[in-house]
Amino acid sequence: MSYIYNLYSSEEGHFGISHACHIKCDLPPHKFRSILMEYRRDNELRTDIEAFIKYMQGTFSSFRLFDYDDTIQFDADQENSTILANLLDEINRTV
Repeated sequence: MSYIYNLYSSEEGHFGISHACHIKCDLPPHKFRSILMEYRRDNELRTDIEAFIKYMQGTFSSFRLFDYDDTIQFDADQENSTILANLLDEINRTV
């Protein structure tokens, strides 16, 4: 099963989001969060999203970055697949 995560960063003294990453990988939320928390404990790397992404890409083969539009399309495709599967199940029950 694949999961989608969104990482946001803002520079110190900067209001709002300065950088956003949309990620798809096979890591469940509790594992992704624990890796991210452990990574943030390192004082030098704590705010460097690019270094975290490079680490994740090198460590997990399922790790993939998305553009925002791709993420929305992925969610829509997943929802449409679920709707179609439910409709097909309903047709099979009534025939």
